[in-house]
Amino acid sequence: MTVGEKIKKFRTARELSQKQLAIMSGMSEPAIRNYELGNRQPSDKQLEKIADALGVSIFALSEPKLDNHYGVLHTLFSLEDDYQLTVEKHDEFVSLAFPPNSSASDQLRKWQVKRSALLSGEISKDEYDEWRYSYPKLEAVQLQKRLDKQHKESKSDMKK
Repeated sequence: MTVGEKIKKFRTARELSQKQLAIMSGMSEPAIRNYELGNRQPSDKQLEKIADALGVSIFALSEPKLDNHYGVLHTLFSLEDDYQLTVEKHDEFVSLAFPPNSSASDQLRKWQVKRSALLSGEISKDEYDEWRYSYPKLEAVQLQKRLDKQHKESKSDMKK
């Protein structure tokens, strides 16, 4: 979700017009409209004024920032909104989970399989890093190779 979409989401949830939010944040109505439309990006100072007017943290409106724990947590909150991420407690551990049949859950399973292969020694750290840093490109290339092989084999079978 873009910064503008987040501003609009919180503004409409509070049943405010763009004009009302503009007045509350000390800005112009066209500025708020342009932020929401994505035509312009608010500066950090402007974003802070908008966040204060909406009664939310600046982290709830800004692009994900992973350089501190507040940014990480608000990124997880966004994933909760957008992908139904949940937080669960298991004994002394806390874990994150996506719904079982979601594409996000499928992606996490792929990561878990690769991570398990690394931990069991099936693949090297270099192979694991190659997968992580090229994902999903490397996976798409491998899939294309498998499909090409299957296609070649089926053509061969048809000739027989």
